[in-house]
Amino acid sequence: MRDLMPVRVPAGWAVVFNLFIEFPIDQPPTSEEYEAYLGEDILSLQRVGVNDGRWEVAGDVIDLGWYPGEDPSGVYRLCLVRDRWKDVPVTFEHRDCYVIQKALDTLLRMLSEGKRAEVISRVLTDPRFPGLAQRQRRN
Repeated sequence: MRDLMPVRVPAGWAVVFNLFIEFPIDQPPTSEEYEAYLGEDILSLQRVGVNDGRWEVAGDVIDLGWYPGEDPSGVYRLCLVRDRWKDVPVTFEHRDCYVIQKALDTLLRMLSEGKRAEVISRVLTDPRFPGLAQRQRRN
């Protein structure tokens, strides 16, 4: 059994489900693992808040999936979702689980700091983004 990827979830977010499995470069997924772990529903985080002493859903959703699902030629797709998929202001795609992990950490940190989606998107798509630069140097 493979390990879950470490994910830093700050206060104010709830894990709805997590099947984000670590696939080291030297241990690619088997065909059975593509079916079990690399589908369109890998990770879902929901922003939550307290209102009158009760936890409530607060809007933003972070969604991670593999597209096309179960396809070895696919990619991870990380999205910030607003208004039930009517607004997807941040999308980031990559095949490497470690680059996605870095992008997820960056997305959560910047949202917690109150950064706008446009700013986050620019950071994640910048060729100097640390996750991209580190992985490109290793290849």
